[in-house]
Amino acid sequence: MSKPKYLSILVIVAIILLSIGPFFNKSAHLLAQNSPSLGAAESYSVLGGSIVTNTGPTTISGDMGISPSIGVPPHFTGFPPGIVGPPGTIHDADANAAAAQADNTTAFGFLDQACDVTYPGVQDLTLVSPLAPGVYCADAFNLTGNLTLTGQGVWIFKSASTLTASSNSSVTGGDPCNVWWRLVSSGTLGTGSQLIGNILALTDINLQTGATLDGRALVQTGQVTLDSNVITGPTCAVQPTATATITPTVTITPTTTITPTVTITPTTTITPTATTTSPTATPTTTSPTATPTTTSPTTSPPTTSPPTAPLPTATPSPTETVVPGLPDTGGAPIRNGGFPWSLTIVVVFSAIALYFGVRTYRREPINRDK
Repeated sequence: MSKPKYLSILVIVAIILLSIGPFFNKSAHLLAQNSPSLGAAESYSVLGGSIVTNTGPTTISGDMGISPSIGVPPHFTGFPPGIVGPPGTIHDADANAAAAQADNTTAFGFLDQACDVTYPGVQDLTLVSPLAPGVYCADAFNLTGNLTLTGQGVWIFKSASTLTASSNSSVTGGDPCNVWWRLVSSGTLGTGSQLIGNILALTDINLQTGATLDGRALVQTGQVTLDSNVITGPTCAVQPTATATITPTVTITPTTTITPTVTITPTTTITPTATTTSPTATPTTTSPTATPTTTSPTTSPPTTSPPTAPLPTATPSPTETVVPGLPDTGGAPIRNGGFPWSLTIVVVFSAIALYFGVRTYRREPINRDK
């Protein structure tokens, strides 16, 4: 093979590898994002750090709590007319709220995962809609219209400061159990806006009049402000739980019957008879007759019934239930485990390049000799 042809092949292979390299890197990286466990905070729809205030007929399906709180109790206002539950209840600076706040803080740290896409400055998510599962990062996020989430997986939005949803903006699609908003500062949902997912903010969350949230509003240090809102926890399928019932039943009934029967009946009859007549003596002697009768012993062989042992019976009863309200993990950790086509393509083209390289190396000495 001539050198120009050899160089042409190498250039083509290099171009292909460079073009598919970014896709391979992204495919491998998207395997990282997954949902955190909320632990004790799973049942909470609203969790404030200092106080929770409400105006109007707000309804909250899950628990509402305040921890660590500021000042003297109560650390909430506007309930009623606001309604918490059922099944939710209010936990005002108690042990339950403290445990929820601790797990909320842990989940906030867990969400600090590597970014798949980093937007410079402030990003309006409406302009990049639709979005597939992944970790999206920016200095701040705005939402001026609709954001559509497509596919199956986990969406994590990491803002270095705030999230601001304009009036009547919305987020649709996706799974509310696996949508996460990590805000280093605060979040604001404008009038009539509709958002899905779990909002974990460091300082404050403000839901303006008529805003709805299918998820949670969890704050670590500041307050949660509500105004005639509807906050519903997503209904997430719990992973099937296998219940194994093992009932070993072993019955062993050995039966051994030995009945020896021995009958010995010896019978001996001796009848001597002597007759003498003078002058002629004719002795007559009848020899004794012995008639022994012996009945051999009869022994019945033992009868043994083998033990009967039924095998242990295991009855697994997997059950899958759908628990309304707020899930433990917002859904089980999900990974994007698609087939690595990019890696396959890289391996194939690398093998082709190696093949032609070896052929060229072996033929060049022959060409020089000619």
